Amino acid sequence: MDRELLRQCLAYHGESLFNKLKCEQTENPDFQAVVSDLCKATYESRSGGHDNPLVEQFIARKADILFCPAWKTATHQEEEHEEEEDAAEPYAIMPPVELFMEVSYEERRAMLYRDLERGDTVVGRINNIREYGFFLTLLCTAGGLKRDIEDLELSALCHIREIPSTGSHDDPLSYYQIGDFIRAAVKDIDRYQEKITVSLLKASLSPSMEQIKLGVVPREGTAHTLQS
Repeated sequence: MDRELLRQCLAYHGESLFNKLKCEQTENPDFQAVVSDLCKATYESRSGGHDNPLVEQFIARKADILFCPAWKTATHQEEEHEEEEDAAEPYAIMPPVELFMEVSYEERRAMLYRDLERGDTVVGRINNIREYGFFLTLLCTAGGLKRDIEDLELSALCHIREIPSTGSHDDPLSYYQIGDFIRAAVKDIDRYQEKITVSLLKASLSPSMEQIKLGVVPREGTAHTLQS
């Protein structure tokens, strides 16, 4: 089991979830391998007294699936496989777990700022163009971490120095207009000020996503990305 993810979940739900896990996962060797470490910690619920026994029971029973180490960011080979299947028939992808758990707006924003890292890819719509760059309204993450974040009202700045130019005298911003859908790499995240800057330079991508194309996304490609 993913020990760190399990520890974070226990830190939120508290000892009541830990007790349910010990009952439901008593025959799971993966849980027994980490339970001794988890027993050393003291868990106090952070949910403010709003624990949901049904949610905790669900987590306890499905812990072998929810905390499986296989739920990691997609590898480079998986990304290439996705690119090859772009032209294939549409297929359903399981939505993020928070959609089933009714996670609040504030918690989802906090989780996004926590999980998003430099080099990750996002898709957004240009909402403002200035002389120093353009601003995006973020719609979703793309690549390994997949989230539908349009309702979180997140904005990101793409500075002009992060926009590739096709010529020495060209204005890079002249190639973009309000309403364009853009796929960009996360350049920097200020988790305290809640500010995100992005880049269209290939060097900003993480090594596992270096095959992803940055820049304007065709509207049909945007629809596929949002559905994924």
